[in-house]
Amino acid sequence: MPLLTRKTVIKMLTILKNHTLQTLASANCFATLGMSLFNIILLTYAKSFVQPKLFVSIVSIATIAPYALNVIMGDLADRTTAKATWLIGTKLGQALLYFGLALIINQQTVLSFTIVVTLNVLATLLGNYGGSLFNVIVQKRLVAADRQQAFGINQSVGTLMAPVGQSLGVLIIAVTHNYALAGVINGVTFLLAAACLFIGYPTIMTSVAASKQPSLNTIWQLAKRAIEQTTQLPAISFLGIIMLLNILAMSVDTVLNLYFITAAPKFGLPYATAILLTNLVFVVGSVLGGVSRRTWLDQLSFCQLTLLTTIAIGSVYLGLLLWPNINLILLTQFVTAFCTGKLDPKMYALFTATVTPNLTGTVLGLVSTTVTIGAPAGSIGLVLLYNLIGPQLAFTVAVGLAGIIMLWLWTANHLKYLKKRP
Repeated sequence: MPLLTRKTVIKMLTILKNHTLQTLASANCFATLGMSLFNIILLTYAKSFVQPKLFVSIVSIATIAPYALNVIMGDLADRTTAKATWLIGTKLGQALLYFGLALIINQQTVLSFTIVVTLNVLATLLGNYGGSLFNVIVQKRLVAADRQQAFGINQSVGTLMAPVGQSLGVLIIAVTHNYALAGVINGVTFLLAAACLFIGYPTIMTSVAASKQPSLNTIWQLAKRAIEQTTQLPAISFLGIIMLLNILAMSVDTVLNLYFITAAPKFGLPYATAILLTNLVFVVGSVLGGVSRRTWLDQLSFCQLTLLTTIAIGSVYLGLLLWPNINLILLTQFVTAFCTGKLDPKMYALFTATVTPNLTGTVLGLVSTTVTIGAPAGSIGLVLLYNLIGPQLAFTVAVGLAGIIMLWLWTANHLKYLKKRP
C-alpha cells in the first residue's frame, strides 16, 4: 500500500487550509529551527571541554529531564485562561533566555557551562508548558476526525525544520566558531515564532474557562479511564510499557552522541556530520510517518503498532551491538522514526477525544510525566554503563529491555483476551 494515496493527499491539503493549523505550524517551524540549531551547538560546545564524554552526557540528560515535569506544566496550562496569549508569552520567554545565554556561552568555563545548561532547561520547560496549551487549542478548534493528522502534520513541520537548524548550527561553528552567535539566532527564531502566533491570534483564541482542578486521585481515575478506552490495555501496563519504551527511544540520541565521539572517524565522518546524518534520516522517517494515511501501519491496532515500534528501536541497539555500520544505523533510525511518527500523533488524537478540554493539559501531563520520569534515570544508567564498563554492555542491556517490553505487551494482551472469555 503506498505511503501517500490520492485521498490522503486531498485530505492533507484540506487540513493544511485550516487557519489554526497554519498559525500553530508556522510558529512551530521557527521554534524548532532555533531549538535544533542550539541543541547541536550545545553538544559541540560540551565536546570542546577536557572531559567530552562527561559533558556530552550531562547535556544529553539535561535535554530529557524537563519532560519529567510535564504534569506540572499541564496543570499550569489548564489553569491558564488566556491560553493563546500565554502561548505567545512562552515564545517571548524562550527568546529572552537564549539572548541571555548568548552573553556567557563563549567564556567556556565550567560555571558558564552550568548556567548555559540551566537556561536551556528553563527554555525547554517553557516549551513544554506551551505544548500543553497547544494541545488544548487543537482540541477546541479542530474536529476530532482531523486531530490525528493535524498533530502529525505539526510534528512533521517541526521535524522537517530540525535538520535545517542542525545544518545551520554546524555551519556557524565551522565558519565562525562563535557559540554566542547561535544563541542570538536562536533567540531571533523564537521572536519570529511569537510573531506568527501574534499575527494569527484570532485563529488560536479559545473559550476554555479555567476551573478548579480535581484531586490527584480524580485526575488519575480520569487518566486511567482515558488510557483503557484509548489503548485497550490496563492503565498500569500501558504506563509501564510506554515508560520503558520511552527510556529506550529517548536514550538513542544520548547513546549515539557518545558513540560517534569515537565511531564517527572510523566511518570517515566528522562528529557533527554523523549526528546530522542520523537526525536527517530520522526526520524523513518521522515526516512520512506523520503525514501518510491508510498505510499498512495504519491498519494495525495500538498494541500491534507499539510492538512494531519496540522492535524497531531494539534493532537500533542490536545493530550497534552486532553490526556497527553507518548504513545500518541510518536504516534502523528511519524505521524507528516512521513507527513513532505513526504512534505519537495517534495516541494524542485518541486521548483528546476522551478528555474534557479543561483537563486536557493535566491528564496528558500526568501520562507524559509518568512515562517520561524514568527516561532520565534510564539514560543515566545507560550512560554510566557506556562510560564505566563499555558500549557493548550498554547495547546488550538496551536490547534486553526491548525484549522485556515485548514480553510485557504480549502478556497484557493475553490477559485481556482471557478476561473477555465467558
